[in-house]
Amino acid sequence: MDLSTHMKRRLHSARTAHRALACLVALSSLCVLLLSAFSPTRASAAPPCAQGKGCPVAMSAETARGLALGTGMRATAISTSALAYNPAGLALGRLYHVEGVVDYIPGLHTVALGGAVVDSSTSRLAAGFGLRGLLSGTEGFGGFDGRLGVALPFSDAVSIGLSGRYLSLTENRKDAAGVGKLAGKVSGFTMDASLRVQPTQILQLSLGTLNFIDLGSSYAPLMVSTSAALALGQVVNIGADLLVDTSTFAKPAYLVGGGIEVLVGDSLPLRVGYIGDLQRKTHAIGGGLGYTDRFMGFDISLQQQVYGGSDTRFMGALRYYVH
Repeated sequence: MDLSTHMKRRLHSARTAHRALACLVALSSLCVLLLSAFSPTRASAAPPCAQGKGCPVAMSAETARGLALGTGMRATAISTSALAYNPAGLALGRLYHVEGVVDYIPGLHTVALGGAVVDSSTSRLAAGFGLRGLLSGTEGFGGFDGRLGVALPFSDAVSIGLSGRYLSLTENRKDAAGVGKLAGKVSGFTMDASLRVQPTQILQLSLGTLNFIDLGSSYAPLMVSTSAALALGQVVNIGADLLVDTSTFAKPAYLVGGGIEVLVGDSLPLRVGYIGDLQRKTHAIGGGLGYTDRFMGFDISLQQQVYGGSDTRFMGALRYYVH
């Protein structure tokens, strides 16, 4: 075989692979969007809020890494962050992580304690399980939120993921007499789905739907998420996210954000991020740092509203790496 024929065959194979990838991306994206648009309960559920001001925010699972990065920088999420933000990312790496989390939300008078286990090393089908309990007094949130996710990689560049979520949450607020009264609740089973694609070594993309079994509550809204990130070597990640809340208000509401993550000395990640809720007209900035080695890691983060409110949120996480 001459060199010309060999090169033509390689080019043909590359084009075939690219076409197959494009078809897979288009098909998976269409499936995800159809799931969100035609979920059985969505058509009959009235929007729980008429306007942005005063409408309860989503009580979604967060991670310390994702909180520091604003909206989570979802295209880069792996391990326990993938379980929270982008189940397709569970397939990345050969990881077996056990993590404990403390989440303090003083503005909501709530502390959440939880943990997660993610395994992408035992088999080709990656899986993760997470559970957190929310604790408060006469004012704040109580209940629990658990999820089980799986992901299947088609290649190093393409994976899909699906997670089931069961939550039972109540919110109490004090009345004029200082007595706690039930302000809202949500209970039931819902699901997330996502697709992750890495078309080049530096570019990562993701598309997903969150809570696509609509529970008719702003605590667990039906959302479409898109995310893009650039990896500059093994040191810097820069990403942006766009989330569209399709169920809380009469019209779609948008959340935008993203962040920058820098790895210093192969073990110290530094993070800053931003999140803007355009419907509720709130904006917040976040920051955090962490440490990781072959055996363990930790992350701490802070997010502070700078416009439209003064809410603060702290998170800390400790991970153990099973070998």
